[in-house]
Amino acid sequence: MQIPDEADDFLNRLAEWQQGDFSLSCGELLFLDVSEDEEPYEAVFDGGVEGCVVISQTCDVVREVEILPNVTVCPIVEIDAKRHSDIEKGLAPRYGLIDNLPEGRVVDFSRAMSVSKQLLVTWERQRGCENENQILELARALERFFGRFAFPDAFNESIKSLRKAVYAKHEKDSDLGRAWRSIREIRVLPHAAWTDDASVPVTFVVVLEGADTREISDKSKIYDTISDKFTGVVWEAPFSLHDEGLYLTTLADMTASEYLNSYPLDLNALSYARRYAKPE
Repeated sequence: MQIPDEADDFLNRLAEWQQGDFSLSCGELLFLDVSEDEEPYEAVFDGGVEGCVVISQTCDVVREVEILPNVTVCPIVEIDAKRHSDIEKGLAPRYGLIDNLPEGRVVDFSRAMSVSKQLLVTWERQRGCENENQILELARALERFFGRFAFPDAFNESIKSLRKAVYAKHEKDSDLGRAWRSIREIRVLPHAAWTDDASVPVTFVVVLEGADTREISDKSKIYDTISDKFTGVVWEAPFSLHDEGLYLTTLADMTASEYLNSYPLDLNALSYARRYAKPE
């Protein structure tokens, strides 16, 4: 029987890790803070965290140490039931839900730490994501937190009424609630540069769920139900609604140009609510 050498053992243990895996035995979180003495900064250890979740992509986790020697982790923190409900509705993007974490615990994306792969393999690994849906859900949460587009302040101020309409009616048993829940995401297509001081007309690209999965299958009924929430926006200069300001489509019908040239509008409950519920 051949006994694996130390290098083989390390690679085998590293290969077991994937994005979303976590450890509850990894010690404290390290970050930098202002110093109280003459030093410009000091290292601080946060002992209040309950573990760490790997957020590096799996391909980077298992890649050669000579090329990528470290992985990125975020802390596991405790939250209350109200906060957990907010996260499921997409109202707290700094937190991510991972099914196999202990009850009442989530991952906090707003704090991160690099650790060496040599240290990672010494931790007691627990699988975070058991299936493809959970893996995709984590990827969407990471994409949302780290990749959100910063819309101009005047644009954000203008669409407050639209945000309020989504938040207030998304869960209601009404035509408007069913229409919002039939939407996968809303994207914004500018017809000028975002920094144009003169005029920036925009089109809202409403990306619907597939006809067989949305609560209202008739596209024209969805349009009639939601249109006044978009036409009723009171715009701050230089923004305005384009002549064709509301466009309903599906991912299957969108062109690559339409998707790449538009920007996802973070409307929390509508665009980023947790879509993959745990099976009964």
